[in-house]
Amino acid sequence: MANVKLPNRIYGKWIWKKSLLNQPDSFLLMRREFVCPSVGMETNLWISANSAYQLFINGRLVGFGPRAHQSCGTSYIDQHELTFYLEAGINVLAVQVYYNSESTAPNRRTPGLWCQMESSRQEILCSDESWHILEGECFCGPRARISSEQGLTQFFHSVKCPRKWTHQMFMPDSSWSHPDHIVPVGEFGSRLELHPLAPAAIADEHPPFDPVEHGRIVAPPNWTQVRFRDCSGRWPETYAAGCYLFSEEEQSMPVKVFTDDPFKFFCNNNLVCSGTHRDGCEGDQLLLRPGWNRLVLFQEPGRNSMGFLLIFPGELDDDEIRIYQDMVENAPAAWNMAGPLKMTLEEATPSIHFERLPVQSYFPTMGELTDPADILANCVMQPEDTTSLHRPLQTGEYLIYRLDIVRYGFVRIYFEAFEDDIIDITLGLRRTESGGVSAGDGIRGTGTLIHRGGKTTYLTFIPADCLYVMISIRRAAQRVSVESICFEELVRHERHESLFRCSDELLNRFWETGRQTLRRSAAFVPLSESRADYDCYMLDAYIDAANMAIAFGDFDYMAARLRQFSDAQLENGEIPALTYGVRHASQIHHLFFYPVWMYYNYRFSANLVELERAVPNLDLLREYFEALLEESSGLLVDVESRFALQSRLSYGKFEEGETPTYLNALFCRFLLSAAEIYRVVNQPLVAARCVKLAQKVADALRERNFDPEKKLFARWNLDSPRKPDDNLFANFCAVFGGVLPLEAFEHFFFSFFNFDPPFDRSPESRHPYFHFLFLEMMFALGQRDWAFRYFRDYWERRLCGDSGAWRISLDSPDPAPTKFSDGSCVSPNIFLLREVVGIRIAEAGHTVIYFSPALNQVDWAEAIVPMARGRLKVKWEKLTDGSLDVTLDANIPVKILPEMTHSQLRNTTFRLGEKVTLLDPPAELVDEEEENE
Repeated sequence: MANVKLPNRIYGKWIWKKSLLNQPDSFLLMRREFVCPSVGMETNLWISANSAYQLFINGRLVGFGPRAHQSCGTSYIDQHELTFYLEAGINVLAVQVYYNSESTAPNRRTPGLWCQMESSRQEILCSDESWHILEGECFCGPRARISSEQGLTQFFHSVKCPRKWTHQMFMPDSSWSHPDHIVPVGEFGSRLELHPLAPAAIADEHPPFDPVEHGRIVAPPNWTQVRFRDCSGRWPETYAAGCYLFSEEEQSMPVKVFTDDPFKFFCNNNLVCSGTHRDGCEGDQLLLRPGWNRLVLFQEPGRNSMGFLLIFPGELDDDEIRIYQDMVENAPAAWNMAGPLKMTLEEATPSIHFERLPVQSYFPTMGELTDPADILANCVMQPEDTTSLHRPLQTGEYLIYRLDIVRYGFVRIYFEAFEDDIIDITLGLRRTESGGVSAGDGIRGTGTLIHRGGKTTYLTFIPADCLYVMISIRRAAQRVSVESICFEELVRHERHESLFRCSDELLNRFWETGRQTLRRSAAFVPLSESRADYDCYMLDAYIDAANMAIAFGDFDYMAARLRQFSDAQLENGEIPALTYGVRHASQIHHLFFYPVWMYYNYRFSANLVELERAVPNLDLLREYFEALLEESSGLLVDVESRFALQSRLSYGKFEEGETPTYLNALFCRFLLSAAEIYRVVNQPLVAARCVKLAQKVADALRERNFDPEKKLFARWNLDSPRKPDDNLFANFCAVFGGVLPLEAFEHFFFSFFNFDPPFDRSPESRHPYFHFLFLEMMFALGQRDWAFRYFRDYWERRLCGDSGAWRISLDSPDPAPTKFSDGSCVSPNIFLLREVVGIRIAEAGHTVIYFSPALNQVDWAEAIVPMARGRLKVKWEKLTDGSLDVTLDANIPVKILPEMTHSQLRNTTFRLGEKVTLLDPPAELVDEEEENE
């Protein structure tokens, strides 16, 4: 991908509508017509929005963004290259902008859109007062959150949405207006910063869906709901609802409560549950007494809140559970609602008297259901025969479609139905036990369409993972036809891509699954809301960049990720080791891998300028870590408890005064890798200082934390009052950091591993971070044969059927979701090219390459590998007579240094391209027989 760049001059303005300035969960439809006399050679659009935008050119979906920034004081700019989408004459740029402000992580920037477009450096348009805007009420119905920390599920009332408003032929009517909130860029309160990577684009090809099941929705649960229709959601206000339930006897009735807002729920005078939200927790009980029982709910609902949903699980012998508005059997099946009350939620008690308040009635109906996802999750899907797959759907029926593999992007569905028909669309990664579709535990993936009548298009707004789509009909006048369904996949276009094949089909599956995982992670768009799913740990960025470089030859991506991460560490002088979002949490143990990543990037690209640019950041980190060393011991002491470290690299709780083995060992690795970088940039004195300090830390760690009897390191210092714990992770870090002597490796290995399956002696399921770093270390130590068998065993267990994804964990059969944190993008592709094909960098920039084929693991392998300035083709095969046939070719001059014994070389035929030079192997690579002779 070409490097992104800012326009020569920024002249656009932030535009919005005043009436929506303080309205979280609001949409604005924005469009601008413009004329292109002729389509230029390069037309770029620079755009940013708060909180998210969906971009259309002439009715075609082009992109989504912007990606979240690590600082709430900065807005990322996305650069879209639009030449392909424009036509000579009238064109339309249409943007659907969503503004959200989560109560858990407030959005401190005002809402707005900024953009400007240039063609061949000539201005075409910018965001200003001339745009047409319309409030997107069609997207703002009451609905549930995707999960407790994410935005709201999708709602689309198509009757309220102008037809084809993104196309050229549309003419805005009087309901459209012009922006009345105009802010110059310099006064917006948030500086603009170009994202170092071009945004993901919509793939040109649309992967097809296959219908896999048609049936009826049966065994619906007993449910009721309350929604406070008149709440504004602008500030905390307390609302109340009450009803009555009759019981023949004293009993404890289970109930599932679903709500996204702070609440209290009482049965008679007993508090059933309370909190900031509830997601159908098991164990909630209604303690019913004989006769009438009073249910009272209090809530502080937000704008477009789902309210409450109550589900009464279990089989019933009699009629369904029925709530009453009064203590009379013929009373309406409704709730009494009142509010806002002149009391806080904390003051709310079940003693409230509704007869003293202005009361409204609320009748829960299927048409007004605000949380269809949890209702569907508690139903049973009853399939019919396969001949009904293409039949139109009636009320209570469903149809399930499947993609070939897990993909990340948008679903577009074309329906034909009647006005006010209600259709629920569920996106998910797996089938549930009841036959439905699930996006994951605790995640609601169901959106709702209220049909306009005739033909209507439903397009998801937030990009999501998709393997299955379930269309279920909640209410239909007659039949609903699904005219077509397609997937708009978000991808990062790659100019080059590595090709890999070998004789082992399992390894080929590893490659394809890893390739698809990397494609999704590179296209992932984190939103402005700050939450754990959007926080980026350095190990994710490092491992992802390493695999993207070797699997796609994307050296721009690799360098940009490092720049992005480096800049984030200097934001406000902090070193949080996180990028996206505003949750700055200390992650210094990830930063120990910073020079490892720097040096890796340099070896791939040979870009000395980029390496020198990052050295000041390395200086800062080195000084930072040195300042943390305890003066008396010369070690990092008590860092865990002081900094409250939180990530999958942190194992166990450390107490005050203890010396973590793993942190000090990783600090040694930091220093040794930093020394290599300082040597490259010609700072030998600093390099020598790093080596000397690493030796000092290693000596002190061996003195304080090494148990000579067990010949292993404890997790903390031996003089700690706690019992020494010689766990795997501490000793792995000691080997990884060069602290444990190599002669002690065999004892370390057989203390924690078996030579044959099962390889792991400890049953605990370790994180993908560990497996990647552990295999990196084992291959580097020359343990290829065992490491390869371990590699096959672990990654085979991570394969998730034919979904094209890894399992989310070894304990779960579900595909791992697309995100960029917590090991989600860890893939083994780098090992396949390096350890199976046998290609390793000997000198920076691929000028010299080691060749060491995995002769003991596979019978043949072939690959085409992008290099820093060209491509290399490798093919080798073991022939039936025991000889080896090797083909090496490249489109740039390259030297190949075979790491093969003399007898192997004598039995090998090399077929070399004209730009490939074969070097003599090192003298130490001789056969044992030759050595004995």
